[in-house]
Amino acid sequence: MEKNTNKIFKLNSYLAVKGTPEEIVEKIVDNIPESDNIGFAGCLEKKWLKKLLERFIPDKTGNNQPYLYDSKYENEIKGICEETIKKCEKFIDKKIHIFLFPTFDKFDAEKMGGVNGFSSWDNTILIFINFVKGWEESLKETIVHELAHAISPFYKGGDFTIGEGLILEGLAEHFKDFIIKARRSSWTKAISKAEAEKILKEIKATLNEKDFDKYSEIFYGTGKYPNWAGYTIGYYLIKDYFKNNGEKDWNKLLRKDPKKIFKEILPFQIPL
Repeated sequence: MEKNTNKIFKLNSYLAVKGTPEEIVEKIVDNIPESDNIGFAGCLEKKWLKKLLERFIPDKTGNNQPYLYDSKYENEIKGICEETIKKCEKFIDKKIHIFLFPTFDKFDAEKMGGVNGFSSWDNTILIFINFVKGWEESLKETIVHELAHAISPFYKGGDFTIGEGLILEGLAEHFKDFIIKARRSSWTKAISKAEAEKILKEIKATLNEKDFDKYSEIFYGTGKYPNWAGYTIGYYLIKDYFKNNGEKDWNKLLRKDPKKIFKEILPFQIPL
């Protein structure tokens, strides 16, 4: 018997909230309810939700982009979510909570197809949308990528080491490619395989660390490494994992300890 997608995910939309980006953050934080063992959209306290929304909703440089909301998008988004979740339903064993928020971020609008996402806690996905051209396909891909994180018992809202992050992001992108075969994400093509191996050797000493600044440098290009380098490294690592381990059982892979996966990858053999 097929699962009813309405029973395996719940959609919570805040896309229609009006105001400046800062006002929108305040209104959402003031009005969001605590729900279903996930706190406030996956945050234990409202103050942590506010910090998270301040990271994703306004543009980081103050160059806020136009946000053109239309109520007609709500049904379209619901349909996309239902269609995408249905493709993934055999991998889901708990209700997934999806929260939709606006974003005014220029990078998201221009480089991310208008959609960004974050899994704030188990079974919880936050999606940030700006309705630029192509947002529909970006939404599908973001849902699948973040779903891989929301399913994993090791993601926990980003509370993991740099090495674990490489594996978790690599898994999420390969899972996205498995579910949606249309295109490989640009953030998995930021550097060559040779560059990925070189950087991985350079960061070997930090792989067991939970260092947000270092993590940002590796994944978001805030330091010496190219933007998205970490995502590309993770993608190559999982590609090597599949090459050496053969069968892809996604029900097991999405729940497997990333440290164990790292230890099984050749030729890197960098212990975690």
